[in-house]
Amino acid sequence: MARRPDNQIVGVCRFSYPAKAGFRLSAEGHDAIVDALYAPERLRRRFAYFEMICLPSLAAQTDPDFTLVVLIGDAMPIRWRKRLKALRATYPFLQICAAEPLGPLQATRRAFRIGAVEDVPFVTGFRLDDDDAVACDYIERLRETSDRLLDAGWATEETPVAIGFQSGIYWALDKPGLPVFRFSEIRPLAQASAMITPFDFRLNIFRWNHAHLLAHVRCWTDPEPDMFVRSVHDGNDSGRTVPKDAERLPPGEAVSVLRDRFGLAPMRIRPQLGRLHGTDHAE
Repeated sequence: MARRPDNQIVGVCRFSYPAKAGFRLSAEGHDAIVDALYAPERLRRRFAYFEMICLPSLAAQTDPDFTLVVLIGDAMPIRWRKRLKALRATYPFLQICAAEPLGPLQATRRAFRIGAVEDVPFVTGFRLDDDDAVACDYIERLRETSDRLLDAGWATEETPVAIGFQSGIYWALDKPGLPVFRFSEIRPLAQASAMITPFDFRLNIFRWNHAHLLAHVRCWTDPEPDMFVRSVHDGNDSGRTVPKDAERLPPGEAVSVLRDRFGLAPMRIRPQLGRLHGTDHAE
């Protein structure tokens, strides 16, 4: 299937961005949010997740024609901004958008605009957290799906469409061993979700809580194959946990899935994750 020249793939990753709303600390005010987000120990962890989990999965994409915009606050300390900028030499798909504190939709609209090419009419915009990963064929499948939805007239200039992949992996990073679980979600997740819109449209995939997408916008979802890694640890602001009905994978299968499906190196990074969380990550 020939790709559509009028559709581009752009992602946004909010990297310790102090939005005006959406945090557990939001009620305590901007200063409390900034102090928490920019605490050195927290940023060391976020960079470790980003560099060991998120970015390697994107670098392994079978379709490299995409952009990921990292949305940061304009007050992020300079040492951490330099570290982010240095990553662009290794990961040419990265762009950086530094913004003052804004609402979640306004800030992400700015980030998508920075990453998109204005004379390409449609943007398939995906979202990804800095501690999560997508499958190696995520961009390829996302492009194929969004192109087909545009071809069918299901997504138009007036009608955005959300795309979700329901099945993936939960990885409990703060537990010893390799606790990796497979689960298929009932409702759309933020991980690996996207929305087809015109360039600089008033809405994007961040407009609604992912659990409420079905109530607000057309949705196309696929229950297979595994398309995301959702990390679980004590630094999750969302309070995410491993679903109680998730299937724990045997260690050998866990290693092969993370390596072959997501482009990760679990045996190499596991000791580093252990040092972050005070576990030995032994089998």
